[in-house]
Amino acid sequence: MDRYFTFLYVRRGNAGVKSIRIHRYLAFGSAAFILALVLSTIITATRYSGAVVKSAQLRQLQSENEGLIARLDKFEMEVGELQKNMGVNLELQNRARLMANLDPISDDVWQVGIGGPEPGLIDRELSATDRVFSGIRKDIDRIVRQSVLQKESYSELLDILEKEVEIRDCTPSIRPLKGGFLSSNYGRRMDPFTGRITFHKGLDYFARTGTPVMATADGIITMAKKNGSMGLTVEVNHGNGFKTRYAHLSKILVKRGQKIKRAETLGQVGNTGRSTGPHLHYEVRFRKDHRNPLNYIIPDDVYYD
Repeated sequence: MDRYFTFLYVRRGNAGVKSIRIHRYLAFGSAAFILALVLSTIITATRYSGAVVKSAQLRQLQSENEGLIARLDKFEMEVGELQKNMGVNLELQNRARLMANLDPISDDVWQVGIGGPEPGLIDRELSATDRVFSGIRKDIDRIVRQSVLQKESYSELLDILEKEVEIRDCTPSIRPLKGGFLSSNYGRRMDPFTGRITFHKGLDYFARTGTPVMATADGIITMAKKNGSMGLTVEVNHGNGFKTRYAHLSKILVKRGQKIKRAETLGQVGNTGRSTGPHLHYEVRFRKDHRNPLNYIIPDDVYYD
C-alpha cells in the first residue's frame, strides 16, 4: 500500500493544479492531535463553565447560610426571652396559688422532665448546626410542656377562686339597712311585752318607717308574706346552709322564688306584727342554728365587692 496521501488542489485563476504528498503516519498523527486538542478544549470549557456555575451556587448558598444563621440567632434570642417570661409567669402564678392556699409549683415539677436516651449521646453524632437546632427544639418542647402545666394550674386556681367568690357572695356580710341604729342585740334580754328574760334570736335596728331594707348576700327568696307575730317577713336562702330573715316590714318588694343580689332592696322598715315601734328585726341562721348577725357584718371600711 502507498505510504503517502496525495492531496490535489486547484490554484486560483486557472493557475494549474498542485499536489501535496503527506506521509500516512503524519496525517494520522495530525488528525489525532487536532481531535485531542478539540476534545481537551471542550472538556476544559465544560469544567470551567461548571466551576463558574458551582462558584455562583456556592456564593448563593453562603449568602443563604448567613441569612439562616442570623435568623437562627434571632430565634434563639426569642426562645430565651420566652423562657424568661415563662419564669416570670411562674413566679406570679405561685403567688396566686399561695393566696388560694395551694402549694406553689416546685422547681423540679416546673422542669416537666420526660424520658429519653442518655444526655449528649445523640448530640455527639450531630453536626454543630444540627446540635443548635436540637437544643432549640428541646427548649421549645419544654416550654410547650410548661405551658400545659401552667394551663392546668390556672384551671385549678380558677375553680378555687370561683368557689370562693360564690361562697363569699352567698355569705351574709353587710348591714341590712343604711342609717338607723342598733336598738337590741342578739342574746338574752327582757321581753318588752312580758317583762320576762327571753332569748332574742336576732338584731333590732331602729329606723324610720319606709327605710329600705337590703339583702345581706346573694340568694333566693323563700318567704315573702305575713308571718304571725313577726309581721311582714322576708326570708332569703343563700345556700351553703345560710338563711336570713327580715321582719316587721311595712312593705315587701320581692316575691317567693325570686333571685336577689347582695345590697338589693327587698322591703321597707315597718311596725307590723308584735312590735313596739318601727324597726327591723334581722336574723342569721346557719343550717338550723341561729347565729349572732354581728359576726356576719363586715365594717364598711373593710368590705368591698
